[in-house]
Amino acid sequence: MEKLKIGKIVGTHALKGELKIRSFSDFNDQRFVVGHKLYLNEIVDPFIIKTVRVHKGNYLISFEGLQDINLVEKYIGYNVYGLKEDVELDDDEYFYDDLIGCQIINNDQEIGKVESVYFNGAHDVLTVQTANKKIAIPYVDAFIENEDIENKKIFVHLIKGMYDED
Repeated sequence: MEKLKIGKIVGTHALKGELKIRSFSDFNDQRFVVGHKLYLNEIVDPFIIKTVRVHKGNYLISFEGLQDINLVEKYIGYNVYGLKEDVELDDDEYFYDDLIGCQIINNDQEIGKVESVYFNGAHDVLTVQTANKKIAIPYVDAFIENEDIENKKIFVHLIKGMYDED
């Protein structure tokens, strides 16, 4: 049962116990669903979603048994977690956490490891720590030749200027 950080509680909304959640997930339609279980910080027991709606780019969610602002204010600032197995991925999709730590191999040479992944508005980008510096590699077919995520390897084809050995 692996948990992934999928959001952060950034405030409350109205008086009926709705929490304002900023989502970090690409799978909101699978994560924020009535009846679905979410986890907050290190609290072991899950919170079950009673209501959910989108408002100004955030999710307004109430949990079963917590329909009062006085019961939920203490959760402001908490991270929100979902279970990894709750999301169905296509064969060519991966969680960011699965990519972090992967070796990057260019022309049969390991050049570094994925340190982080972010979305730039158009596509995902890998931040790779090489021996001398950090580089950014767009996670698009033009640069990604093959992935072996199970063995933590990503094979790339970088063009001149993207990675120069110093």
